[in-house]
Amino acid sequence: MSEPKATILPVYFVADESYSMVDDVADLNAGLSSLLDTLQGESMAAAKVRFCVLGFSDTAVCHLEPTDLRNLEAMPELRARGSTSFAAAFAELTNRIPRDIAALKSAGYLVNRPAVFFLTDGAPNPGEGWETEHARLTSFAARPNILAFGIGQADADVIRRVATNPQYAFITAAGTDTGVAISKFITALTQSVINSGQALATGQATLQVEKPDNFVSLAVDTV
Repeated sequence: MSEPKATILPVYFVADESYSMVDDVADLNAGLSSLLDTLQGESMAAAKVRFCVLGFSDTAVCHLEPTDLRNLEAMPELRARGSTSFAAAFAELTNRIPRDIAALKSAGYLVNRPAVFFLTDGAPNPGEGWETEHARLTSFAARPNILAFGIGQADADVIRRVATNPQYAFITAAGTDTGVAISKFITALTQSVINSGQALATGQATLQVEKPDNFVSLAVDTV
């Protein structure tokens, strides 16, 4: 039996592409390009990560299959379209994650529990039962850690329910410009990926989470 090649952390960036993001999607695309540039300068960390980009509106779309960012020339372009189906996003992750993990394992890798970075600027479509799809996503053996980030008009209670741990729920501080919030989120996402990759490279299997500046942690109830 051959030795495993390495331990890999699958990271899924799940971006709200609903029409309410129309004024902010350019900032998000610029942020993803910046993330790619930074990770390509951190090859030890990047080697430990497979990065996937999903967008959701009425439906969920995979813009980037799980990829070694060291080999990627450019990030995909997100665009604003349609409504805000959390259910579609969670269903896509439920279908995709076991398949992605199986592919990595068949290629000889050990695979850490995936991390989902979920970013939204609004409320889920009413009445579509996103909670049922969320329950499916968080109930199988390879269920991901979900970090939820709310910007714009996002509802703090919903963000808290999406996150799989109170420590993984964040919302922008009152009065924060959405463009600024996206920039701070991307910075924290980049650092979280780098720190997690570096931890794996040194034999630690813990997910490293950076709280973005200008965001409030929802781990402690506020009144």
